Amino acid sequence: MSLMETVYDRLLHGVVDLHCHVDTEFSTTLFRKAAPEWEWLPRAEAAGLRAVVLKSHLWPTVSALPYLDQMYDGAVQVLASVTLNPSCGGLDPFSVEAAVEMGARAVFLPTWGSANDHANNGFGRRLDEAFTHFDRARLAHLTLVDQDGKLNAETQEILRLAKEYGVMLSTGHSSPAEAIACAEEARLIGFDRLVFGHPLSGSVGASRELVLKAAELGAHIEFCWPTISPGRHDPADVVALMKEVSAEKVVLTSDFFGGSNPSPSDLMRMLLGALFDAGASESDLKQAAGDTPARLLGLN
Repeated sequence: MSLMETVYDRLLHGVVDLHCHVDTEFSTTLFRKAAPEWEWLPRAEAAGLRAVVLKSHLWPTVSALPYLDQMYDGAVQVLASVTLNPSCGGLDPFSVEAAVEMGARAVFLPTWGSANDHANNGFGRRLDEAFTHFDRARLAHLTLVDQDGKLNAETQEILRLAKEYGVMLSTGHSSPAEAIACAEEARLIGFDRLVFGHPLSGSVGASRELVLKAAELGAHIEFCWPTISPGRHDPADVVALMKEVSAEKVVLTSDFFGGSNPSPSDLMRMLLGALFDAGASESDLKQAAGDTPARLLGLN
């Protein structure tokens, strides 16, 4: 094995992937992933991953873990989450409380149910195309702020619950302004496990200035594989922004989703390898993909 291959392999040791979509989250046929969990988890284990957070746009993934435990009994820790879309109750603090009491370690604010996702013609468009009775016009377009741009009471309570329970909270597909409002509130209450969800994605569309502002307020900034996938952002530009944000405020994730994607550990290898080739240091990448995500989940 060459020296460079050794570096790429080493980058995966201890990775904690905070954003990994569960295989069957919409149907048994639509939007299926490259492989079910019990097939790709052994591959992740062989690569040296430490933990993964299973995410679903539709359902709390806590209900899947007891069954998955029967099919995979390996070293990778599999953790659950809830995404506060309409199907999970939306911005309902009870949805957070119930999911965490069942073992969830991460909470995602609305994704396809967010007003910002609708405004950007985001993932909800794909659901419109796939399901006859999915009508975005009938669904709540959830927003985290009131008419004055202030964080609404429900989101304030969700932030306080996340702090009380010691769980990670991602801003999901919320707008950059909403993410900044969350970061300001998190700073006010002393909550240090807020993640600005993939701000460079088309579903969020944050500027460099707002990414830096969120980091200055204490939020962690997520960069995932789709951020630098072909046709999107130049890895060198992402590395430059990572350096401005500072390594300890960055989290790197696979956002494993599409059926054409390889397994999560392979996606992480591609992400970390491309960022390494673009100038990121090995130590910064290991912190952003391993140490910091582990702290956000309370694994340290």
